[in-house]
Amino acid sequence: MKQIYKYLFAAGVVYGAVASAAAQGVVTTNGVMVRDITLAPHDGRMNVDMLFDVSDLRLRSNYSLQITPILSNGQEMVQLPPVVIDGRRRSIVHQRHESEMYESIKTYVRRYNNKDQVVEYDADVPMESWMEGSELVLREEWCSCHDLPISEELMAVAQVPKSTPVPVQTDLQPTTTPSAIMSLPRMAYAMPKSEDKSVSQGDLDIYFAVNKSDIVTSFMDNSAEIKDIAAAVEQSGVKQIHLMGYASPEGPYEFNKALAARRAEAVKSFLRGHGVGDNVDIAVDSSPANWDEVKRMLGETFIENWRGIVAIIDNPAIAPADKNNAIRAKYPVEYDFMLRTWYPRLRVTEIAVEGSKPKYTVEQAKSMMQSAPSQLSLDDIYMVALTYEKGSREWDEVILFAVERFPLSPEARVNAANVAMAGGDYERAAEYLQGVPSSMPEAINSRGILAMSQGNYSEAMTLFQQAERDGVSEATYNIGLLKELMNAQAQ
Repeated sequence: MKQIYKYLFAAGVVYGAVASAAAQGVVTTNGVMVRDITLAPHDGRMNVDMLFDVSDLRLRSNYSLQITPILSNGQEMVQLPPVVIDGRRRSIVHQRHESEMYESIKTYVRRYNNKDQVVEYDADVPMESWMEGSELVLREEWCSCHDLPISEELMAVAQVPKSTPVPVQTDLQPTTTPSAIMSLPRMAYAMPKSEDKSVSQGDLDIYFAVNKSDIVTSFMDNSAEIKDIAAAVEQSGVKQIHLMGYASPEGPYEFNKALAARRAEAVKSFLRGHGVGDNVDIAVDSSPANWDEVKRMLGETFIENWRGIVAIIDNPAIAPADKNNAIRAKYPVEYDFMLRTWYPRLRVTEIAVEGSKPKYTVEQAKSMMQSAPSQLSLDDIYMVALTYEKGSREWDEVILFAVERFPLSPEARVNAANVAMAGGDYERAAEYLQGVPSSMPEAINSRGILAMSQGNYSEAMTLFQQAERDGVSEATYNIGLLKELMNAQAQ
């Protein structure tokens, strides 16, 4: 196997027989915080322990994120049991087929969006000599229909220790750094644009017995769902609650139409009666059958003739009132399965809570950086940063915290690159700047400083001039500084 992995963080100095990740952890491309990594050879086996903090992972209901730990030295590899994190609908499908499909899964959980959630992972494999000094790599795969991966990300997060202490280089310096100017260029920090504070909490459902519209809290998942509804309303600063009532398709069409409407109204009355959303608009809608949900279920399970059933659902020549009977007549075996297994989940009122994120004071945000970081927005973090002097230790800490929480944010990455360059770590700065839009003025200035640090003065001048045209005042200063340096070298 070719060496295809790349370190995305420095693991520090490794001693003895245990390697642990930095205390703050590392954030994967998909927003999973990996921390407390421990790689420990013991009794002829390699033990792998870590925590996956998925608090910031927003998972669509019909999707799964599979995380597979891999030990590899670039030539050899061994794959450990995966972790599967499911959205609500995927969880239902997987539970139904768990015995036949998921025997190899080490850890299997349902994701509850907008809630703090940590998954503990531990596994072990036979120890082999090549594992010393190998990398622990995480493969993240997004899966949907029939568990086929639709995207894949690889990330190295830790290194297995060797038998003797191995220092890991963390203070990398460029070989062509002109030391006389390293503290002089001016960094241009980027502030994020004001965020849309609107949030939506979906996947909240109240279920009903067949042909019924009265709410029974002990029926199916209703008790847990009601608690989730109350929590969503409390946490999000609710603006509106939208209710969508459905019936399962097997009943008479007109009867189902009325039944779906009654179910939506029943949930509205229930919420009002229990003090949920007293001062909030509750919008009500309904549909006699949720064929889109049926198609999702068909795409997520190994039922025969599923394509033929989808074709009936999508056939405009078949009236909505006749689709159920058409499926039953042509595919009686599959229909019986759907009626028994899926249709109870279609007797439902779906609830969407729309609101806004709470506004925190500076002191609240500072406290939450330690106690509840997943609840902070990028705006919140930079509100804290601006209380410190740029370039101070506190400023740097908050800037690095921001990129840790929001690793895909261009503003966070540019600012982290600036902090890295101020500390002399130009290699790390170059990594942060990868993927940042080339048109971003602050990033252009940062790339100019990076080019200047490497002795590429012509490139640096071009970048500074471009940044200046885009309104970066720091670039004007850097142009003057670079001219002085170039004149000094010419003499």
